Amino acid sequence: MAAAAASSASLIDSIDLLDEDEQPVTTKAVIGDVSAERREVWSTRLASPDDLVPTDGLVAVKCTGGRGPLEHAVRIRDGSATPLLLECKVSYEELPPAALVEYQFADGGGDDGKWHLSMVCLEYLLAFRAGKFADWEKRLLQPTCKAEFRRMVAIGPVYNVFDHHMFPSAEEDKSRFEVTDDNGRKVILPRPVAALRIWDVEKQAYEDVDPTLDGAPAVGPERETYWANMIEKLKENFPEETEECLAAAAN
Repeated sequence: MAAAAASSASLIDSIDLLDEDEQPVTTKAVIGDVSAERREVWSTRLASPDDLVPTDGLVAVKCTGGRGPLEHAVRIRDGSATPLLLECKVSYEELPPAALVEYQFADGGGDDGKWHLSMVCLEYLLAFRAGKFADWEKRLLQPTCKAEFRRMVAIGPVYNVFDHHMFPSAEEDKSRFEVTDDNGRKVILPRPVAALRIWDVEKQAYEDVDPTLDGAPAVGPERETYWANMIEKLKENFPEETEECLAAAAN
């Protein structure tokens, strides 16, 4: 065991690890094997045998880069070491898995309560979160078709961050958040996350990330009032469709 650990450390010391700005890190410190729990969370984005297989070693390495500490995940396979990098779909940066936000759904889908690795890093998530509540309101008040409107009303108010690119659903759940518009085109509906978290390199533990959209009403009576007022506005704009949605929800 000690010999294997020493061998892995030697391999890791021999490779270049880069920071977020693609500059060599200034320090490397082997933490140990990445836990089975974290490997499982990362598995959907590291599903190819070219990325990771069960027999591979996976070692966490604490590094210092130009923006501060970061944690690399280094794959050990057949006597060689390779850092695993994944793309942030917003910044297009190649980042270690630990730099990406993890997410959960809780809406009755088959993946409820299971953590997944997202497609976005924390910095860009926080920037992205700023305008999404207004986007959701606009879609609800200006739907592209009746099917979209009915499903959005059925889903209810969306106060947490959503994006089908950043937070993809499992294949078996995708159809629950899709409709076909009047022109036969597929429309993707908002599926808000229930929880977010990020790995804290210094603490070696997860930190919660607030999933609430900027501009959304506060938890409690304020949200109840907001949604009641929104329903009244929808009744004015789409009286027949709104009444049908409310009747269907009541049954």
